Amino acid sequence: MKICVVTPYFETNEDWLAQAHASVRAQTVQAHHIIVCDGSAPAQLQDFQGTHVVLQRNYKDYGNTPRLIGCYHAMTMEADAIAFLDADNWYYPEHLEGLLKCVSEHDLDAIASSRMLHRLDGSVLGKCTTVDGRAFVDTNCILVMRRAFRHMLAWTLLTQDVAAVMDQFVWKHMQDGGARMGFVDRATVAYRTRHVTHYEQAGESPPAEAVNRVDMHGERYH
Repeated sequence: MKICVVTPYFETNEDWLAQAHASVRAQTVQAHHIIVCDGSAPAQLQDFQGTHVVLQRNYKDYGNTPRLIGCYHAMTMEADAIAFLDADNWYYPEHLEGLLKCVSEHDLDAIASSRMLHRLDGSVLGKCTTVDGRAFVDTNCILVMRRAFRHMLAWTLLTQDVAAVMDQFVWKHMQDGGARMGFVDRATVAYRTRHVTHYEQAGESPPAEAVNRVDMHGERYH
């Protein structure tokens, strides 16, 4: 089983990107990391093991075009599955193994997990109550099997004004296309949140860097 994890980035804190990469390497099942530089200065990661794609321009679509380009590279590498991870987040060690187990048990084409919210300093804020695999999914939580790779074109099918919420469209596009979908309610993705609502729901004052939902999507992969 060859798994590729696609991470777009643009002017990302390199410590955060390094943590994302380390989490891919630390998975309990082997995965190949494809990072895609969206037109900024390329990151210099020590001990990087994977594929580093450097784009010559910023596509300004919240990482969607770089994700599609990353998917293309994964397909040329004959990947069996593609997962996604934004540069400011990371996986818990058992994330991919848990998703693959559910895929195998239920013969699925795509699956998503829930996520754990973390503060900007990396500390745990609490389990996310929004991501449920039906009303809302998160790019970082999705794993797509080869039978559904054709749906990955959906990352770039819509216009710029809705590019910030493309993960919802991609998930629905797969559903409408007949893909067998699943959701596992295990929070194995660490989501570094800037969202004001997440802090308010946890009974905390949002940090100065916190943003509204629309802005959060715009910042999410940076």
